[in-house]
Amino acid sequence: MKDRTTQGRHILVLNRFNEEVGCRYTDYIDHTVDRVAYLTSAVGRGGVETDLAETVAVVADLADWAAVSELALEIVRRYGPLDHVVALFERDLEVAAALRELLGVAGPGPAEIEKVRDKVTMKQLVAAAGLRVPRFVDADSAEQVRRFAGRTGFPVVLKPRDGSGSQGIYLINSLASLEETLASPLENYVCEEFVSGTMYQVDGVVQDGTVRVLRAFRLLNTCLDYALGDPFGSVAGDDPVLEQRLVGYAELLLAALGVRSSVFHLEVFAVDPAGPGEYDGLVFLEVAARAGGAELPHLWREVYGLDLLEVATRLSLGESPTLPELDPAGPAGGYLLMPEPPVRPCRVLSTTPLIDRVPAMYAEVLPEPGTVLNGTGGAKETGGRYRFRAGSGAEIERAIRQVLDEYELTWEPVAQPAAGVFRVKGRAQSLARP
Repeated sequence: MKDRTTQGRHILVLNRFNEEVGCRYTDYIDHTVDRVAYLTSAVGRGGVETDLAETVAVVADLADWAAVSELALEIVRRYGPLDHVVALFERDLEVAAALRELLGVAGPGPAEIEKVRDKVTMKQLVAAAGLRVPRFVDADSAEQVRRFAGRTGFPVVLKPRDGSGSQGIYLINSLASLEETLASPLENYVCEEFVSGTMYQVDGVVQDGTVRVLRAFRLLNTCLDYALGDPFGSVAGDDPVLEQRLVGYAELLLAALGVRSSVFHLEVFAVDPAGPGEYDGLVFLEVAARAGGAELPHLWREVYGLDLLEVATRLSLGESPTLPELDPAGPAGGYLLMPEPPVRPCRVLSTTPLIDRVPAMYAEVLPEPGTVLNGTGGAKETGGRYRFRAGSGAEIERAIRQVLDEYELTWEPVAQPAAGVFRVKGRAQSLARP
């Protein structure tokens, strides 16, 4: 570590990102002027340039408040008071807020972060602003959930109030399925009606209450479908009229949540309008005060020329980053995630590269032969990740369909390799579900 006496800002960064994510803190913060300390997970250790850091402490679990707060207090004792606490990963926002409160650091505290992390609080505030939200109930008791399902009918969705990445979500299609799910305790859950419509992921930047940058990605299915084993496809740039409407919509809902300057990741359904209002054809699902995950940070850099992780860092430091004007008629981006095979853990035996056969594809990440997939990889450890760039969303959707038609991966179960070799091939039908 370098021992510097240069007077600059004193910054603590909570980091989970490894080098593959491309989060370049040393490009975002001048480490020769500012003193930057890191609390990082073991996985994120490789994403930190230790030679330029004031100190780097590795913690087994960044959600472990006792361990994180003790290390943060030790940093303050050794190096002096902090000016900023930066956290870019959604599940670290609450810890960062609690550290600010503990250490007397300016920035969003627990009350502000609750509005963008707790799905019940979030939906209550958005509904109070006059925007449509799914019917929902706090799943405090099994009987409360049963009554709710009786009123709304099936399907219903059970999800953690503070969850992310579609983890821990249950899609309940019948009373029998509901009773099976309720047989195990569900802590800190919310129950929602199932919304049928076209789902969009909307990424953008709001500064001083005004949305400066926004791009909507139409999903070919949903994050929940991916969690249940289907491919996940996303296409941007095919509805500029909707994107323009989403600018005002995002400003209204972010104001309701008290978010004035932040990168944001919004999920919303386009449905049949329920009334004459400008936004009555949109149903809010949830929003996060961070950049989108999966391939989105890469797409924003490579297709749209904007590093949302840099913007998020600079905004959290109180800076005003310069943002580009996105051309509605400019290039479109998209991505595809292939799920892990259905039996896990499994060992990958072979894959079929497609990057030279699909014109709109510009990046392909496939698991190497011998890789063991164990079902915990989320959007990174997958059966394949693909990124696309073209002149229109229609071209990207055709490219995604081609990949789904030609995709091939062979694998064997780790526990019973003698059970034989299996092949996943031609998964296009998975995106055609009603």
